[in-house]
Amino acid sequence: MAEKRDQWLGLRRMHLRLRFLQGESTGSYVTRLAARNNRPAEEVLRSMGTGPMPIDPQYTEMYVSSYARERLATLAGHTVAEMQERLIGLRDEFLMPEDAKADWEWPWDARAGYIVQACSLCAARRGTRSPAWLILPDPWQVCLRHRRWTDNSRSTRHPYIDLSGLGEVVRAQQHLNRMHKRLGPAGRWVFADACSILVRSGYLEEPAQSKQWGVLAAELGEQRVRPLAQFSRLVLLARDLAWLEVRRLSRALGSTEYQDWLARTTSRHGHRFIEPLTVWHRQHRPLKQPMPQLFGEDVPSSAAVRRATGHALPSPLAPVEDLTCLPWVRLPNSMDRLFL
Repeated sequence: MAEKRDQWLGLRRMHLRLRFLQGESTGSYVTRLAARNNRPAEEVLRSMGTGPMPIDPQYTEMYVSSYARERLATLAGHTVAEMQERLIGLRDEFLMPEDAKADWEWPWDARAGYIVQACSLCAARRGTRSPAWLILPDPWQVCLRHRRWTDNSRSTRHPYIDLSGLGEVVRAQQHLNRMHKRLGPAGRWVFADACSILVRSGYLEEPAQSKQWGVLAAELGEQRVRPLAQFSRLVLLARDLAWLEVRRLSRALGSTEYQDWLARTTSRHGHRFIEPLTVWHRQHRPLKQPMPQLFGEDVPSSAAVRRATGHALPSPLAPVEDLTCLPWVRLPNSMDRLFL
C-alpha cells in the first residue's frame, strides 16, 4: 500500500473539466487535465496519492492504483465507471497490485498496446493545442474526419501523414470500420488473421520500388511508410476472411460455399498466399455446435467462445499476434516499438 498519502487531497472536482479523446492514454489525460487547469502535473498527481515524478506521455502509459483511480475520477468530475469506459488504462485488468508501494507508475514500456499520437485537429476540437497520445492495440490510427495517418513515430517534423492524396487508404479504413461494426469481437480476430496471413505469405511491399510510395519513403523512411503501403492489401485480405467468417458464425456456411471460397480467394491474392490461406481455411470449417451469443448482455466465457469458434474474446489492447489462430511469423528486422 502507498505510504504518506494526504487524505484531504483529491476530494473535490477541479475547476475546469476536460473532454475525452477516444482511445487516449491515462498519462496523456492526466497531463492534459493539469494543463487545462493551469496546474503542474506533479501537483495533480499529489492529489491522487504518492508516486514517482511524471514522464512525458509520449513515451509510455501511466498505470494507477484503485485509490488513485478514485481520486482521479473525483478530480475530473466523473464516476469511476465513466472513467473506465473512456480510458482503457483505468480498467481493472491494468490496475496496479493492492500491495504496491506507490499509487502510480510509468514503466519503460507500456504493458499492452502502442502509444500513438492523436490527430492534432481532433485534439483541438476537445480543447487542447498540445500533443495528445493514445493507447491502441495497433501502432497506427487513421483519422477519417481529417484524413490523417498517425503512428508511434515521435517525429516533430512529420507528426502525421496526410491522406488527402491517398484515397485507397481512406477507403480501406472505411471498409475496416464497417467490418468491425458487423462482426463485433470477431472483427478483431479476422483482422489479426489477415495480419498473420500477410506476414506468413512473405508479402512485403517495398515503398521505394513503387512510384506511388517512393516520395513518402524518401521523406519519412521505408520502415515508417511500409505499414501504410500495405494497408490496402491487409484490409482486402480481412474483407475476404470476413465474408467466410460472417457465414460461419451465423451457421449459414454450406460445404459448397466453403470449398469455393479458397479457390476464389487464392486466385485473387496470388500464389504466395496459397499456403497461409489454406491453413486458415482448414481451421475455419462450418460450425458443428451452437455458438455462444457474442452480442447479448451476458457475455460468454472466453473458454466457451474458443471451443465454439477457435478464438478467445479479445481484450481491448490485445496485439494481433496474440489473437490470430495462425502461428505468428516475425518479419526479418522487425521491432515491436519502431520509433521509441
